[in-house]
Amino acid sequence: MRPPPPPNASFPHPPGPPPFPSEHAPCVWVVDDSASEARFIKTALGTGFQVETFPDGAAMLERLHAGRAPDVVVLDWEMPGMSGPEVCQFLRGQRETQALPVLLLTAHDRPEDLVQGLRAGANDYVAKPFRTEEVRARVDSLARTKRLVDDVRRSTEEKAEVFAQLDALLTSSPVGLSLLDRDLRFVRVNARMAKLDGLSVDAYPGRTLAEVLPRLAARLEPLLRRVMETGEPVEELGFTLEHPDAPHGELYVMASYHPVRTARGEVVGVGSVLVDVTRHKQAEAELRASAEFRERFLGIVGHDLRNPLSSIRMGASYLVASEQLPPALERTASRIINSTDRMTRMITELLDFTRSRLGSGIPLNPAATDLGQVARQVVEELELVHPHRTVKVTSTGPLTGNWDADRLAQVLSNLVGNALQYSPPDAAVELTLVSEPEQVIARVSNPGETIAPAELETLFHPFQRARTGAHVPSGLGLGLFISDQIARGHRGTLTVTSDAQRTVFTLTLPRAGA
Repeated sequence: MRPPPPPNASFPHPPGPPPFPSEHAPCVWVVDDSASEARFIKTALGTGFQVETFPDGAAMLERLHAGRAPDVVVLDWEMPGMSGPEVCQFLRGQRETQALPVLLLTAHDRPEDLVQGLRAGANDYVAKPFRTEEVRARVDSLARTKRLVDDVRRSTEEKAEVFAQLDALLTSSPVGLSLLDRDLRFVRVNARMAKLDGLSVDAYPGRTLAEVLPRLAARLEPLLRRVMETGEPVEELGFTLEHPDAPHGELYVMASYHPVRTARGEVVGVGSVLVDVTRHKQAEAELRASAEFRERFLGIVGHDLRNPLSSIRMGASYLVASEQLPPALERTASRIINSTDRMTRMITELLDFTRSRLGSGIPLNPAATDLGQVARQVVEELELVHPHRTVKVTSTGPLTGNWDADRLAQVLSNLVGNALQYSPPDAAVELTLVSEPEQVIARVSNPGETIAPAELETLFHPFQRARTGAHVPSGLGLGLFISDQIARGHRGTLTVTSDAQRTVFTLTLPRAGA
């Protein structure tokens, strides 16, 4: 039996780190066959620890398998049954406790005895008789070390889990992914990237871009180095890859390159994403071919319809001019003339549309033109068609420029005719011509139904109508498209605004024209 601690023993708090918060206080198991010494050690540790005492190693091991392991074990060397070093050896032989911190309390002071205790697996020892401050400091140090080790282990496990998830994403990703270091050596590559390059995954790790993909290195290396130097990504870079299984032996891919940064913001490499868009390109080519065929077909049909329409109009005009028809039939013949004129305008717009879509563009023949004279001619023609409507024309300054007079007449006829069609019958349509030093502006405005802002953006698209049914000149919805193309052909613009009071189309033409 060991003598009890002196009655005047005191337990001052040692200097050093503050104790753990009570709710997170380390759990310390004290194993000592002397109940008085175990109580002494428990008192010495104070309130900064959750202390549980055991009379021998067997009791401690039994408790160990019944619940949570402690943070630190304090073992007395001399105990009945299993000695302190024997208990320590047992703990080191179990996977769950092989890293459990152990402090040995020993009266042995021979070096070989201390070496035996450390070889048995003890992390530290305190010689008897011991000072309470030393015991508390060593237990506190072991508890803090264990907490740090636990934090590192948890961090390692979390990182392993994240890496496992990343590996799963890399493996299952439908796009090619790779990571290169600052020397442009491949660090990670997924199977999809290797398949796009026509290589195996093992062909990449540790090798440079020039070694793996020599054909692309000259183009990509400067770009990737710029990404690392500036920290700015490169998005959607298109290029082709040779591939034996691809149509025509090539794949078309879109690549994006982004800097890879540490938590401190240091760029340590480049991540690349490759997307195979070969099928999309093929689909786009097929759509373009289909659209071109359709537009050529429209152009052919429109061109061939002109002759029969011209014959119909000439026959109806002859009947009206003969003055031999009864009034009812004369009205029918006049409607035939109006319908053929309308169909002729539609065919003209179809032909213009076909020219613009097939690349030749709407033909323009610019010459010295007076826009005021063109406007007066257009208004006079429209007033004959709409005898009960009023078009107010105002102009300021010289309105001359280098433009195609016939095409501008087509634009003004579309805009003014549209305003007459979609405004109240008793309302006046206004055509304002304004001269400026470098350009001329024509504004056509009318009261009527407001066009929603979302629909304003589609008015100049071919075959489009606003849902309100307003402001779409001609039955095909091509009038504004053709007008916009003519304005662009003159290096001008055509815009529209609409509010509760008026809808205004504004045509701006530089005097130099096309």
